[in-house]
Amino acid sequence: MVENKQRLIDATKRLISTGTSEEEAVKSMTDIGVSKEEANSIVTQAKDTSEQLDNKITGDQKKFEETPPQNSGFWDSSEPLIKKKNKPAVEDVASDSGEDFWTSGSSFFNKTNKEKPHKKEGFSLLGKSDEPDFEAAEAALKHKKPGHYNYKKTEFRQTIPVLVSDFDKLIDRGGLKRGDTTLVSGGAGTGKTTFGMQFLYEGAKKRKEKGVYLTLEETSEKIKENMKENFGWDLDSLEKEGLLAIIKIDPLTIARAVEATLTKERGGLYIEFEQFDLPFQFDLPFKPDRVVVDSLSALSIAFVDNHQGYRQYLRHLFETLESYGSVNLVFGETEQSPNVYSRLGIEEFLADAVVVFYNIKIHNNRENALEILKLRSSAHAKKLVPYKITSRGFEIYIDQEIFRED
Repeated sequence: MVENKQRLIDATKRLISTGTSEEEAVKSMTDIGVSKEEANSIVTQAKDTSEQLDNKITGDQKKFEETPPQNSGFWDSSEPLIKKKNKPAVEDVASDSGEDFWTSGSSFFNKTNKEKPHKKEGFSLLGKSDEPDFEAAEAALKHKKPGHYNYKKTEFRQTIPVLVSDFDKLIDRGGLKRGDTTLVSGGAGTGKTTFGMQFLYEGAKKRKEKGVYLTLEETSEKIKENMKENFGWDLDSLEKEGLLAIIKIDPLTIARAVEATLTKERGGLYIEFEQFDLPFQFDLPFKPDRVVVDSLSALSIAFVDNHQGYRQYLRHLFETLESYGSVNLVFGETEQSPNVYSRLGIEEFLADAVVVFYNIKIHNNRENALEILKLRSSAHAKKLVPYKITSRGFEIYIDQEIFRED
């Protein structure tokens, strides 16, 4: 706790030195959970330490100017009493000023040719991160020599069968590729949860592939109860075998964490935390082969009107899922016969594939149909395909047609 407080003091000193007002510094800290009383105390300590340092540097400089150095050397003609090569170094002052000010950020202030500055752990919108590496950024921006090209050999990813009824027969390659994320959109009651759980269940039973179901809506107990009663799927046994994990996540926790991060970034305060990870960066119980996220709609609702935070976090989510090397399904809630396939219209552009579930009204009845709207990794059927949810789960009828009279 003492170390974290010292880091807050160091960060606040840097803010004040750049012209940030005390009120803004206090607000930046209260936005991330620091009490107002503690924030005011930190600002006071930061100011006191900065003034002591300024007095120390001023006194040493004045003393040095009054007493010319005894060594011989080249003198600056414009500053006859100051020897260029013997000006007081910041690191000398730092060593005298004590560990309180310089300890957590000494490498930032005292860069030498022999020792590179230590990177500091903090958090950004995407979770834990280091401070910006300006040297690396500058090197990346330099123009490469004409004709230079970084060749990288193509790596072909494995195709995994979905195993939900005859869905794989709609795809020329017979499945989806590892690392790809598919947006499954549909209205309420179109069977998204059933499709996702069947995707995990069949993968575990037939191929011993490990699956993770991340639920932002229902509890794991309700999901297991419904799947057992409706389809006879024993999910408890798969959990015991280590082939399935159902994890409940609170979408409000995600939204609040992202909002706090954005507020902090707007205030310009970089504060370090030793243990702070945004959700979806937790340790999974195993390396998954299949992942389901149910659903993006619950996540977007939690963000309310914070569209910027939702967009940035959504990109982070897709990148995290890709890093698992698993086949991923993310669900989105739409109208029963949608023309727009996500709440903000950006999810389908981030996704590698889009599958839409329709609930079509025909006279006094409703018929279900699905469509593969987009699939980057393979050619696929381009038509509406009927399906039903039966006692065996999701049943797809690839040889039948949907007829609708307007």
